[in-house]
Amino acid sequence: MVKSTKGFTLIEVALFVALTGLLFMGIVIGTGNSIASQRFFDSTQNFAEFLRSIYSQVSNPESAGNGRSDYVIYGKMISFGQNVDLDYETVPNDEQKIFVYDVLGKADVEGSGSVVEMMSKVSASVVIPGSADPDDRCITPVCPAGIVESYEPRWSASIETTAKDTVNNRKNLFTGTILIVRHPRSGVINTVFSPAVINVNELISTANLTNTNANINRAVNSLMTVLNYSSSTDATLRAKAFTATEVNFCVNPEGVNNFGKIRREVRLVANARNASGVEIIDLDDNKLSDDGVVNKCL
Repeated sequence: MVKSTKGFTLIEVALFVALTGLLFMGIVIGTGNSIASQRFFDSTQNFAEFLRSIYSQVSNPESAGNGRSDYVIYGKMISFGQNVDLDYETVPNDEQKIFVYDVLGKADVEGSGSVVEMMSKVSASVVIPGSADPDDRCITPVCPAGIVESYEPRWSASIETTAKDTVNNRKNLFTGTILIVRHPRSGVINTVFSPAVINVNELISTANLTNTNANINRAVNSLMTVLNYSSSTDATLRAKAFTATEVNFCVNPEGVNNFGKIRREVRLVANARNASGVEIIDLDDNKLSDDGVVNKCL
């Protein structure tokens, strides 16, 4: 007697394949969302840590060196929105580079005043003129006053303003200049912000290419120019003066699934004195939380 074996019907096979496919898609989508979520939070945390690291560097400055004993490194200048990189080449529109420069000033300080006033008194600069001394590291007409760093947001995130450009569907990239410097007299760290973009790399490149006194002076006095905006008779320039104000950054995880419309806020409190002034604001909603903090990026 021959026993018959019962197989699966086409309907059963189709159901099995369909259910397996759905299960596989669920795993893939779930894993993708998990990775996207992690990248989103990583990019936010990384940017906040970048800002916090600047305070550590300002608290423990290195010597200006190279025989420049009459000058002191007072802090750091963070520049957002420059269109020229450290190699003096144009930064592509789809890239965002943030540059950090040493702020150098005279050591013989007299008088008193706000940190902005005192920075003016010590002729603070992020660019120095060259030297005829072959042992000096700056033998070109002008060069950066000290260390120059650059930072790019992780995972192709972008650092934006709180405003959303929903009409043109473009990023409102954050631009401006942040000074984190020690007061020359008290030594207290102060933080001030200006909406002006100081194109340091471009100024250095232009000065070294042309080697004219006008462009050399413009590069060396680039920071001083903005420091003096507060006393300008031009209202437009006064609006770009350095002030101790809260700074709000919106981290946009561009291209990340399910997070394209969500932006996380990193906040720099007004006149922050140390790294604790850098805060990551909760994502929960745009209403006041229990501690009265609102996410301005939603």
